Amino acid sequence: MSCGIFNDVPVLDLDYPEDSAAQVDANFVMASGGRLIEIQGTGEQRTFSREEFNQLIDLAIKGTDELFAAQRVALKL
Repeated sequence: MSCGIFNDVPVLDLDYPEDSAAQVDANFVMASGGRLIEIQGTGEQRTFSREEFNQLIDLAIKGTDELFAAQRVALKL
């Protein structure tokens, strides 16, 4: 799940214009239930705080939960 900070605002699933201009870029690979597999985060244009990192991981959990739910519906699970 792609997250980042764009114009000082944490954003879920950045599109290309946001991603290319993001101040902070982070990617999370997660299993269901918010279990972490891999984290990659980079301060592209500035440093970021622990609070901002927590906001990004919260967005990633929200996004993956929504994605897993849509997959379960599509697969009729």
